[in-house]
Amino acid sequence: MEDKDTYTIQELYEDLPMTLTDLGEQADLNEVTIARIRDGKPARRSTINRLLRTFSEIYGRPLSLRNVTGINVQVNKRLEAREAKKQTSAA
Repeated sequence: MEDKDTYTIQELYEDLPMTLTDLGEQADLNEVTIARIRDGKPARRSTINRLLRTFSEIYGRPLSLRNVTGINVQVNKRLEAREAKKQTSAA
């Protein structure tokens, strides 16, 4: 894999030297979850971070949400609503 500033999630999957099953075992994630992230479905931040840590080990370079694009992070609507309520009550 090339050494670049940013990568796409698709590049990481395309250059993967193992099966999705092996990746799931190494990341301690379900194979279906890994495939859903690959396909652009939203996933929890903790799940994505676990997958990116595993990709970092595989490729030998630091990978995170800051330098990997194409990942859909699930939005916590309850937390956003709580923050919005807090802001309106403070104003």
